[in-house]
Amino acid sequence: MPNVTPLRPGDPRRVGRYRLTGRVDDFAGEDTSRQDIFLAQRVDGGMVMAAFPGTGRADDAAARDRFVAEARVARNIPPFCVARILDAGVEGSQPYLITEFVAGSTLAEVVNGAGPLPVAEVQALAAGCATGIASIHQAGLVHGQFSPDMLVLGRDGPRVVHFSTPPPYGAATPAADILAWAQVVAFAAAGHLPASARDLAALPDDLRPVVADCLSPDPVARPHARALLTGLLSGDDLSAGLLAAGARRSRMAARAPAAVPPAPGEEQQPRGGGRSRAALWAAGCLACIVAIAAAVFFITGPHPGTGAPVPVQDTTTGGGPLAKANLPIPRQLNGTWSGTIHQTNPSLSVAVRLTLPGGSTRGTLAYPQIGCTGRLGLVSARHSVLIFRLAITSGQDNCVPGMVRLAVRSQRTLTFTFLRRGGSNPAGNLTRQS
Repeated sequence: MPNVTPLRPGDPRRVGRYRLTGRVDDFAGEDTSRQDIFLAQRVDGGMVMAAFPGTGRADDAAARDRFVAEARVARNIPPFCVARILDAGVEGSQPYLITEFVAGSTLAEVVNGAGPLPVAEVQALAAGCATGIASIHQAGLVHGQFSPDMLVLGRDGPRVVHFSTPPPYGAATPAADILAWAQVVAFAAAGHLPASARDLAALPDDLRPVVADCLSPDPVARPHARALLTGLLSGDDLSAGLLAAGARRSRMAARAPAAVPPAPGEEQQPRGGGRSRAALWAAGCLACIVAIAAAVFFITGPHPGTGAPVPVQDTTTGGGPLAKANLPIPRQLNGTWSGTIHQTNPSLSVAVRLTLPGGSTRGTLAYPQIGCTGRLGLVSARHSVLIFRLAITSGQDNCVPGMVRLAVRSQRTLTFTFLRRGGSNPAGNLTRQS
């Protein structure tokens, strides 16, 4: 866990929409001339981490442009088994990066403190690491320095941190990441990095040949990340997507964090006379471009549509509160509807598919790209506007429940908006498919 101290005179108090609450000390000789790292709070009170590159980069317009370009690439990383970056930008001349706070210890700290992991956890961790690496490679990036220090065992499972290498890769290649995956999995099972084939004896029988293949000295002989993950998930239900299935399997390696960082100004009790190596992930993760993958649709307020509204049967009485029981879905909406939903802050576009059985009290929603599905219950229908209550049934780590508004624009077009109090409004038009 990171060591948080009070803000110093001259430290910024805010960046963008985030309030800085404490400074994260440098760890293990981290070069703080390159960056300043802070604990921060979102407007809803949740903890995040904020990083500022050093003054040398802030004065370099070309470096700022590269920073912005890399952040755009990183937005394509799927949010599975990676430490997500929630926001990135430039304030004045200073670039900044906002990442989620992943509470937990690194694999290195866990194994060095308590010994090798149980077999079931090793198998889950293998799937989680492969999922994180496959997510990174899917966006055209590589990790470049994956190791037991770059894997945090959080409450939702393992998270890969500290990656940001775009092409040309140099020595950091996709094949090198696969080699590192094999070394990390062997470390989890044996308690040390493998030096020879004999060191693989501690691995479960089903993992031993897979890890051996990935340790091949010939990079061409090593499998691609998606092929590796597909093999690890043989027999699993992949209907929600390969990466979503990998994240689901990885949860068996989840660990509740021992503690959270103390509030700045509170006395901190040292343990064992030194700083926790688990804090390495905080500095490392924030020094790079990771996934800007805010797949959380909390939204509020109307979204202007176009075209003349098409009336539907009014199923609300007296303009009172939303119905507690689900109402029947109007038959003229019967069918499948799909389109792309856009969010502006942070920027995100996600495909959505609705199935609305006319006359039924329940419909379904799916975000295929991020492996989420949900159940829709109609609670209000007035004129051409319908309000549904959304309950997430799979992919709860990536999506949240809430209220969905559908405005009927024509016989073949709906405007979809996810409602929340405050924030941006993910919205878009859906067209009838059947």
